[in-house]
Order: sequence, then structure tokens, then C-alpha cells
Amino acid sequence: MTITELPITGARLLAGAPARDARGSFEVFWEAADLAAVGISFAPANAHHSYNDRAGTLRGMHYQRALHGQVKLVSCVRGKILDVIVDVRPASPTYLRWAAVELAAASGRAVYIPSGCAHGFLTLEDHSTVAYLIENDYRPEATATLRWNDPRFGIQWPVSEPILSERDRFAPDFQP
Repeated sequence: MTITELPITGARLLAGAPARDARGSFEVFWEAADLAAVGISFAPANAHHSYNDRAGTLRGMHYQRALHGQVKLVSCVRGKILDVIVDVRPASPTYLRWAAVELAAASGRAVYIPSGCAHGFLTLEDHSTVAYLIENDYRPEATATLRWNDPRFGIQWPVSEPILSERDRFAPDFQP
């Protein structure tokens, strides 16, 4: 497995080569020892899946504030997505910057997202499924949402009219 730094401090792209044979493929998208080798301790407390019927579905940008921040490891297990991270940690050298990575099923790629970063994704294919391993519990009182097209960040999404939830459609502009 290779672990590559992304343009957001602490964010990483994990990539392995799936083993393929006549039955299909098998991939490892996370092993504790691989992250420990680059100084990262990750102890997931939750595992989630997001099922998305249509291409153009945008979920995000979500995070939990300070004391309840969540580290995430995200992979696409069906279809294809554009995975996006925004750094909203005031003390970070990459504060208010964003980065995007394309993830596809059976690609061997996953994104490690540090605590304090907002996360979202756009489905690029119908019937895309996203898997998350998450460190720390969900705390509704700490939940925050950034507007997907907030001009402060200037995220370059490949759609102008995504499919959104009410929460995401009416998210406010970022207030530091």
C-alpha cells in the first residue's frame, strides 16, 4: 500500500493494488500498521454506507466541531465519486483550502480525512455506494454543514445543479 499526502494537512490518499483473478478482486483499503508507519493512529468506532441512486448526488460538506471531531476513512465500493475535503481547522497551515480525489469501486483507493475537516462527495455514476470508517461517535449537537458552493472555498464541482438534501441546500456560508 502506498500512502500519499494530499494538499490538506494530515489528509492522505491510501492506494493499494487490488488482487484480481477469475472470481473478481480483493482489496485492502486500511491496515493499522500502514498508518502507524506514517505516524497516524486510527481506531474506528463506526462503519457507515451511503447508497446513492443517481449521478450528480452531492452529500456535504459535513463535519463535527472541535472536541467532537471525527477522523474518517472513505472509500467507494460501487460506482464512482469525487470526494472533497475542506480544512476548517483555524490553526492548520491549510486552513480554508480544499482538495478533491476521485474514488471508484475496486480501485484500491481510500481517503483518510483528519478531524476538523469538512467532508463531502459528488456521485459521478448512478448507484454509487460510499463506505466510511469513522473514529469517534456522532454528536448531533456538534454537527456543522458548509454550503457546497460557498464562494469562500471555491470548490470546483463538475456540476452546477446537484441533487441535494434540504440540509445541504440551505446550509449557511462558513462563519469562522
